[in-house]
Amino acid sequence: DDLAAIAILALFYTSAIDVGYIAGSLVLGFALVALNPPGIHRALPYAGLGVLLWVCLHHAGLHATLAGVILAVVTPTRPPANLRALMGQAQMVIQAETEHAGGALLRHGPSEPALQALDTIHDRIESPASKLLRATEPWSSYAVLPVFALANAGVAWSVDVVEGHGRLMLAIILGLALGKPVGIVLAAWLAVRLGIGEKPAQYSWRQLTGAGALAGVGFTMSLFIASQAFSGDTDFAAAKIAVFAASLLAAAVGVLILWKRRADEAADALPEDASRRPRAWQPRTTSVAG
Repeated sequence: DDLAAIAILALFYTSAIDVGYIAGSLVLGFALVALNPPGIHRALPYAGLGVLLWVCLHHAGLHATLAGVILAVVTPTRPPANLRALMGQAQMVIQAETEHAGGALLRHGPSEPALQALDTIHDRIESPASKLLRATEPWSSYAVLPVFALANAGVAWSVDVVEGHGRLMLAIILGLALGKPVGIVLAAWLAVRLGIGEKPAQYSWRQLTGAGALAGVGFTMSLFIASQAFSGDTDFAAAKIAVFAASLLAAAVGVLILWKRRADEAADALPEDASRRPRAWQPRTTSVAG
């Protein structure tokens, strides 16, 4: 939903459009797509082109956050096609190291050549999207989001802000606390009914409904959209109060839906009639690392 919100910002909250930079953005977008077939495993080419795309979109007049949406869509997330061979190579390295080091492996760990070989294999197994996420997540979680939240969360709590904005606040509260869970559950149900997707047996529709209710907790993107949609100070202040009120309501509803005994949770996660079937005996196994 954050990607959709950013796309809405980029497309509907723009000023003048520069055709030249738009053309440059299209070229960079096609270049990002072209990186997929050769099977490039490193994240640096995607990150470099993503920065250039951000600059072009900013100068084009579009909201520069659209670059994040495009980069997220075109960066590969799937493991490589030769995953089985890479896993076999990793197993061979570990097996050879175990046979060579014997008991010393558990005391001192793998040797430097073995660690380098495993690092190389891991570098090819991990998708570029995972590498980008792992590299940027600490910065976004502990630096960008806190600064963003502090810059946009200031609220003037007064009666004057609430008066005359009842319909605006009600629309925001209903959109977050009701619209989001209904949209999430309905989209998932339609996907299952149409055969587009398949619901895993590990969770129930009630759990999905609870997760949909919790999705109504809005903060960063909700406040960002409100700042772009409402130019007046009082309108923006009322919108922020409505976002916080909807978040509290959505959190309470989500907790109430998901609050259930563990035994009932386990029964919901089982397929139909599974609770009446005898459990098959399975031998106890230990991992290689153990």
